[in-house]
Amino acid sequence: MELRKRNFQAGVVLLCVLLMAGISCPSGTKNLATASDAVSKGLVNADTAANQAMTSGLITEAEYTQFHALLVKTAQAGLALDAGIRANESAATLSTKVNSFLDTFKALSQDGVAGIKNPQTQLAVSTILTGAETSVAIIAAAVGK
Repeated sequence: MELRKRNFQAGVVLLCVLLMAGISCPSGTKNLATASDAVSKGLVNADTAANQAMTSGLITEAEYTQFHALLVKTAQAGLALDAGIRANESAATLSTKVNSFLDTFKALSQDGVAGIKNPQTQLAVSTILTGAETSVAIIAAAVGK
């Protein structure tokens, strides 16, 4: 189980690192790519905070697993959105990807954070995600959401 969990965590970190990769993009999408990078960094930081809390015994493995599963869905939707941004897709094309990402980010911010019972961990993760939410708003505004 431990090896499977580590592989799962490594997969999420890899997804987030791919989002943060310095892939060049057309000049019109640099702000969106920067916002996308900020979101991915926020996801990595939120996962790290929750993982450290689990390792320290502040939250249970079940709490972490629930949060992490929602984070993985968000990272996957973010990866698809980031690819669209970097490919300079039209706002109409990006709209579906933005909606998918917004849905998963909302679930992570609400359900994922609510599933963490330790108040300090809940506050830390919530604060990290609130910082990423500003970048999410930039992306959503760019495609009229």
